[in-house]
Amino acid sequence: MSGLYAMGMILLPDAAHCVKCGLCLAECPTYALTGSESQSPRGRIALIQALDRGQLSPDRHGANLLDGCLLCRRCEKVCPSGVPFGALMDRGRSRLRPFLPMMEKFLAGVLSRPWLGRLLLASGKLLPNRAGAGYLAAQASLKMPKYRESYRPAAQSVGRVGLFRGCTSALLDAETLEAAVLLLAQAGFEVIVPAAQQCCGALDAHAGNAPRAAALMLANERAFTDSPPLDAIVSVASGCGAQLNDYASLPAPHEDVCSFLAREEVLPRLRFRPLKQNLAVHLPCSLVNVVGQEQAVLRLLGRVPQLRIHEIGQRGSCCGAGGTASILRPGVARALRRPLMKEISELGPDCVVSSNVSCRLHLAQADEQGGRRYLHPLVLLAQQLIRE
Repeated sequence: MSGLYAMGMILLPDAAHCVKCGLCLAECPTYALTGSESQSPRGRIALIQALDRGQLSPDRHGANLLDGCLLCRRCEKVCPSGVPFGALMDRGRSRLRPFLPMMEKFLAGVLSRPWLGRLLLASGKLLPNRAGAGYLAAQASLKMPKYRESYRPAAQSVGRVGLFRGCTSALLDAETLEAAVLLLAQAGFEVIVPAAQQCCGALDAHAGNAPRAAALMLANERAFTDSPPLDAIVSVASGCGAQLNDYASLPAPHEDVCSFLAREEVLPRLRFRPLKQNLAVHLPCSLVNVVGQEQAVLRLLGRVPQLRIHEIGQRGSCCGAGGTASILRPGVARALRRPLMKEISELGPDCVVSSNVSCRLHLAQADEQGGRRYLHPLVLLAQQLIRE
């Protein structure tokens, strides 16, 4: 079973891979803000080791140090020793779950259940006075999108893919899921959307609720296994994609939807109308550091004639969204977002795209007066698609 979900496993062997070289320090957003070793990857690993050896007892201070990590996993990408930092953090947080903030556990419980999240968010009753929550509520709708279990291709079928719809995407980003179905069908694929699929489990795993994360993993594996045979399973949110990559036994390979559409044998089937605009492209840390398929986004957008593409931010760095971190730790989230917003303001693009819903909402919240659209790349591509 994946390290993200394994229960009762000893943490020391994985943590021992860290040689405390410090190469991760320059890459860590929370260390850059605080300069504190306790807010660095190797400091957090040392804390996990001390907990595992019984040298420290679980308490609220330790929980705060681990919970301050945004899980961008930039440190994991640059680590020469291959330390599985994401797995260590989730398992460490599971040991400290009694001391993690109640609000984090509440948000995980609400947002991972779309019917409950839709009810509370759309009615504006989810922490309307807390930073970020009011904006989040404004993006939700009481109308529950209805998905068929199967969408036929636009022309002759060349294959079949499963679409993972997720929880926050279904709640806050239905237009991206609709765009994914349209593009996949236009490329010749039958699209299967299993009704029994659930949240990917990332919110619960990061909130230390390993048993529920494991249960959601098993439910999703069953849902896609019970589907017709699939060539691939695709996801639209890179945060979900990072979690799906750690599943134990999906019946088909998982791939980010942009990566799938950018395949050499798929991309020629898609043609787009020209769009004479300046486009800012934000590549989320989950897409760069974990999923590792960021070039596909640029390749797809490059197929739109006359579109001027500008990548913003340092590739692989965190914008501050961190799932629910923009609500839980708004000061840190705003500080990490500030350079990106300055860059967007100076560039003055017509539109900004990002492949992760929490990143996109976090950026859009700071630019409500800018008049720009903040979209998933698929939405822009679907709008320009030439339908056969």
